[in-house]
Amino acid sequence: MALELFAAIALALSVGGIVYVLRKISGGRLPKTTIPVVAALSLVSFAIWGDYSWASRTASALPDRFVVIDEVGQSNIWRPWSFLFPVTERFVAVDLGGAQRNSNDPNKVLVELYYMERRIPAERQSIVVDCGFETAAPTEANQTGRLRELVCASVSEDT
Repeated sequence: MALELFAAIALALSVGGIVYVLRKISGGRLPKTTIPVVAALSLVSFAIWGDYSWASRTASALPDRFVVIDEVGQSNIWRPWSFLFPVTERFVAVDLGGAQRNSNDPNKVLVELYYMERRIPAERQSIVVDCGFETAAPTEANQTGRLRELVCASVSEDT
């Protein structure tokens, strides 16, 4: 979060500096208020970009063996545009590369779910997926069908 704050301040100062130079070049034809207005708009734009790009940037930084199985969008009163376009504040990813079959029951596969939330360390949960039946252990992701398909397909490719 400190890095985001530093980046936002650097952006506002840079954009404000550019507008200041443009004001000087134009001989003062741009009003003085243009500098803080443009700096403020750059801060708001940076915040919106950070909100909407966090999930995709974080997911793309994960190793290839991770697959996002659910995204949770949120709307807030302090972000009125989020009621039209919810912001993804957290998502769930499964580590298919670490899937392990049970030696006693090959239909049961142990996988790790990772709960990623913005500005909070990731949480890991081990679950068992039963590839022999149409059920799977319940998850917060509410995507047990998709989870089962992904896990069972990944371990069947390995064998």
